[in-house]
Amino acid sequence: MSAQLDRQVLEIATAQFVEHGYAATSLDKIAREIGCSKATLYRRYASKEDLFKAVVAERGRMLLEEAGAVEASSRDPLAATREIALFFLDFMLRPETREAYRIVIGDGHRIPSIADDMMETSVEPFVATISRLIKAAADAGRIDSIDHEETTRVLMSLIIGWPLQNTMLGQNRLNDQDARQRFFDRAWGIFLTGICRARPA
Repeated sequence: MSAQLDRQVLEIATAQFVEHGYAATSLDKIAREIGCSKATLYRRYASKEDLFKAVVAERGRMLLEEAGAVEASSRDPLAATREIALFFLDFMLRPETREAYRIVIGDGHRIPSIADDMMETSVEPFVATISRLIKAAADAGRIDSIDHEETTRVLMSLIIGWPLQNTMLGQNRLNDQDARQRFFDRAWGIFLTGICRARPA
């Protein structure tokens, strides 16, 4: 029951933050939506800041879980990198992820250590996962990459830079799955052009 309540709290809190924003969301409102007492909620989260940190951490956990599963099951590091990158694009454009990111950017100064926590627990481990795959592809002689972390950050910028900016500005040009796939295929092709070793004639 405790685990079920924890999941319910995070689901409803995420929905409240997405719908109402950070400032207009309160633990009291979340407790009423869940149908539990405020004391029950406050035993888990001492403040709205703590609850929002948990929401962000849960998004990070979902991202790392998917990336880790792909890495563990794939025998082709470039194919795995592509699969994770496509998932990352879709994941970042989900309303729950996008709005959490918007709150971190807009209200992060009000939430102690939120940006540092997100970097440490989500962003850096995610970059490390892709960097390992990039290294494996480089070690196999398939690509040119010396600084694998830098190569990873270039890829992430290509994949998510414009789509996230466009979505956060309300343009929503990649809401359509076909349009999103076309953009991804083009970005991935540009990335491969830059790093793939030329085959001998």
